[in-house]
Formats: sequence, structure tokens, C-alpha cells
Amino acid sequence: MNIKRPIILLLTLWLCFASWAQADVSASLEHYAARYAQTAKANDRIPLANDFFAYLLQIDYIDEPVAFPASAHIDSVDVNVYYYLAEWYYGEGAYRQSADYCIRAAESCTDHVDENSKGDVYSLLGAAYFRMGEFDKAADALHVCYEIDSKSGNYDQLSSTLNNITSVFVAAGKPEEAEKYILEAIAANSLTDNLARRAVLFGTASEMYRAKGDDEQSLAYALKALEIERQRGDSAKIGVRLSQVANAQLGMGRIKDAKQSLEEAMPLLEASGNRHSLGICMNQTGDILSSEGKDSEAEYYYREAAKIFFDQRDMYNEQHAREGLYKVLKSTSPDEAMLHLERAKLLHDSVYQQETAEAISRYNAIYGIDKLQQEADRARKQRHTFLMVALGLLAVVVLFCIGAWITYRRNQRKTEDYEQERRSLQHRYDEISRQYRNIVMESLPDRNTLTDEDRSFLEELTKVIDEEMEKGNADVESVAERMHVTPRTLQRRMNQTLSLSPQAYLTRVRMQKAKFLLLNYRDITVNEVAEKCGYTLMTNFTRAFVRFYGIKPSELRLQKLNSDFTPPDCEERHNGREYAFANPIDGVHE
Repeated sequence: MNIKRPIILLLTLWLCFASWAQADVSASLEHYAARYAQTAKANDRIPLANDFFAYLLQIDYIDEPVAFPASAHIDSVDVNVYYYLAEWYYGEGAYRQSADYCIRAAESCTDHVDENSKGDVYSLLGAAYFRMGEFDKAADALHVCYEIDSKSGNYDQLSSTLNNITSVFVAAGKPEEAEKYILEAIAANSLTDNLARRAVLFGTASEMYRAKGDDEQSLAYALKALEIERQRGDSAKIGVRLSQVANAQLGMGRIKDAKQSLEEAMPLLEASGNRHSLGICMNQTGDILSSEGKDSEAEYYYREAAKIFFDQRDMYNEQHAREGLYKVLKSTSPDEAMLHLERAKLLHDSVYQQETAEAISRYNAIYGIDKLQQEADRARKQRHTFLMVALGLLAVVVLFCIGAWITYRRNQRKTEDYEQERRSLQHRYDEISRQYRNIVMESLPDRNTLTDEDRSFLEELTKVIDEEMEKGNADVESVAERMHVTPRTLQRRMNQTLSLSPQAYLTRVRMQKAKFLLLNYRDITVNEVAEKCGYTLMTNFTRAFVRFYGIKPSELRLQKLNSDFTPPDCEERHNGREYAFANPIDGVHE
């Protein structure tokens, strides 16, 4: 007894300290956000933004320092600040605050903000609305994301967005509408090498067909997803897929097989900390035991599931657990059983059932008449934006001319020095480009079997990609236009030459340029390397680099100091946005 009391006291103090620390971080972020929003002048907001990102680095929320120069456009700065605030609150489960900051970020998504950043903002906004059960607003946000990804030619991002759309329809009880989206997502993913995304898509397809009542198709897709995860050796994901397999097996009446799948899944999910999926498995296990008349055993699983989903504010799955508790307790504890039944009815009548039909009809604007109205509104907004930009540019031109005249009069002698420095930098850039292009060509598979025509084509393609990266246009459509071909023609030519897609080759060139600069030019910062490789956001660059090489850019540069350092091989890894859109009824939180 004397030993237990100090231990309990220490645990209590630790929990209090952890809660206080988390609250302190949230309070600090709110303080930064309030100061930033109240500052009217753009030049004054940029130093505040840099302080904000320095704080994120201090609390280890970001891996690399982010600093905006005084010349940065304020719209781009606003988007970054509000997006990271939204992402923080989403991770904390404060979905309303996350959505509010996403809306602020979206309001700053002008032509000065790159399309990928816009897609990230609307993807997170859709995720936040989805978690709050506001399906109509989630659909609107994902509609914007769908349009951006469709134009980008990035099949991996497109498949991710279509997967999220599917989950919205399934959660809203419209699996028939969802089928076309998940099949389009699977088709888009087939053009990539992203197996992790493929497993997610198969899992979503399994849940969609389960909701549709086609249990054989549901089981087939669940088994495909499970096979991929077993190949990848991801025990946490194996547990998720086993839960989906069990769900389909239950629908087919294969109770024994379902129990076997659940028994294998639950220890894996518990070990990985995936409590949402664990709760779903507990609900399923409770259903099986209840059907076998083992009410006392089923009660344990339903109670544990109810606790998990109450803590996670998952009303759909908590309703399932409460209804299960009512069934197993109504004969032995009728009073408690009625309490669970009342809670289940309250959940059933909650916000998750409101405005669902309206949400689906509004989202069908992708294929319907509503899209015409959206396009008209967008055209009016673009005209207004164009007029404001034209007036702004005119003012900038006038001011520039006055400044140029004054600068010429006062600093004429410095002009030659600036020009000489420019030529020196251009010469250095040309030398860097020549060296890393040679590295790209030498690293190609089967390079010795390439014809002179193929080699000439690849050299020209690499040069065009390099030039487009410097402009910030690192996408397949821009490269194809520079090569005077269509994206489809470029796809065929690349398949014939290297058996690689244009997107894969573009990514390879960007990553090899990044590695070359990091290893050979220490005076170029990691942020500058990201910009030279066509990334406007440092975080996007870091994620892409880690997926490709398995190591952070800063770590690669530091490891070069070791005498036994060996540069990483090219190993492309999966990518895409990772916000989870699980079906709250029977699905699994990815």
C-alpha cells in the first residue's frame, strides 16, 4: 500500500503536467493567431509569421525552419500560417477551429498561391467538415480539390481525393453514388506505383460494396488490400484490413471465419494504438457473441467500444455499441438497458442525419447543372481579381519606374558590379545544371542500350524540366507543352524509352537535383534547394524527399560529414495526402 500511493501520485502529477503542456501550446498558438489577424499591414505580418514558424520548430511540430523574405507575397504567407493552425487543431480533434482556419487560408488562395497548396487547404477543410458530419460543406471543399487534382495530372493526388469523395457518399448512405468515384480512383492509381494508396482504395471499395449489400465484392477487395499490406509488412494496417475482411465475412454469414479474422486483428490494432479500428472490431465481436447467445461476453466488448467512440466523438459507431448494450442488458438490467437505448436514439437523431440529402445533390454538381452556376460565380470572381491585379500591377510599374530612375542616378557605378555578379551566378547555375543533368543521364536504367535519338530526347526533356522547375512550373502539362507534344504523347514516348511515366521521371529529376545540391553546395540552404526544385512549401519538399530517399534533406547533408557516408539509392516511396475519410458506420479509420 505504501508503494502504490506514491506511484499513483506521480502518475496523477504527470497527467496533469501533460494536460497543462498541451493547453499551453494551444494558448500560445491562439496568441500568435490573434496577433497575426489583428496586424493590418502586410510588411508587419511577415515577421509575425516567421516568429510563428520558429515556435512550431521549437515544439517539434515541423522538421525544418521556415522563413519568409520581406518580398514574399502576403497571400502565400497567409495561406501557410492559417493552414498550419488548421492542421494543428485537426490533430487535436478541434474540427470546428480547424475548419475556421482553413476558411481563412482559402480566402487567401489567390493566383499568387500554387495549386498544390490550394489543394492541401481544401483537402484539410473537407476532412474537418467530414469529421463534424457536415457532409454538404465537405462535398463543396472536395469538389474544389477534385478540380485542382484533375488539372494537375497528378494521378496519386487525384486517386486520394476520389477516395475521400467515396467516403462522403458511403457515410451519407449513398453507396450507389459512391461506386463510380472509387472505381475512377482505382483506375487513376493503376497509373502509379503507390501500393500503399492502392491498399487504401481497395479497403474503401470493400466498405462501399459492403454498404451496397454486395458482400462478395466487399470480401474480394478486402482480401486484395490485406494481401498488399502483408507484402509491405505493416502490422498496423494488416489489423485494419483484417477488420474489413471480417466485416464482409459477417455479411456473408461466415461467422467462424469472421471470428478468426477479428481475433488476429485486435492484438495488432491494440499494439499499434489504433483505437478507432479496435473499437470497430469490438463492436463486430460483440455482434457475433450476441448472436450466439453469449450476452455476458458480448457486454464486455460493447462497453469497451462505447468508451472508445464516446472519447472520439464518433456518433455512428457509438450508436452501434449502445444498441448492442441495450440488447444484451434488457433481460438482466432493464434500467441500464433503457439508458443505453435513449443514448442510441439521441445519437441517431443528431447532426449526422441532418442535411445529408442536400449534401449529395449539391455534390452532384460535378456532373450536373449546379456546376454551371459555380462556374459563373468563379468567372465573376476571376474578372474582379483580374481588374484588381491589373490596377496593382500598374501602380507597381509606376513606382518601379520612379525607383529605377532614382537608383540609376545614385548608383550608376554599382551597375557593372551587379551585372558581373549576375553573370557569375548565371555561370554557376549553368555549371550546376550541366553537372546534375549528366548525373541524371548516367543514372538512367539501361542507359547503354539507348539510341542516339532516345538520348537526345531525354537530354532535351531533362533540360526542359530543369527550366520549368526554376519557374515553379514542375508539372507534366507544362513540360509537355514545352516539348510541343500532348501529355498522352509524352506518356507513350516515355514508356517506349524508359518504361517510366512522365510524372515518375519528373519526380526522379527533381529529387536527383535536390540530392546533388545538398551534397555539393553547402552554401545553398535547404529552403533554397526546395525552391530550385519547384517546391513552394518546405514541408512538401521534405515529405517528397523522405518518400524518395527515406531520409530528410537536412539529415542527408549532416551525414556527409561522416567518413563512411554513402548517398541513398533512388527508392520512390508512396505519397499523397493522408487525411483519413473512414466510413463512420462500418469503416476503419486509416
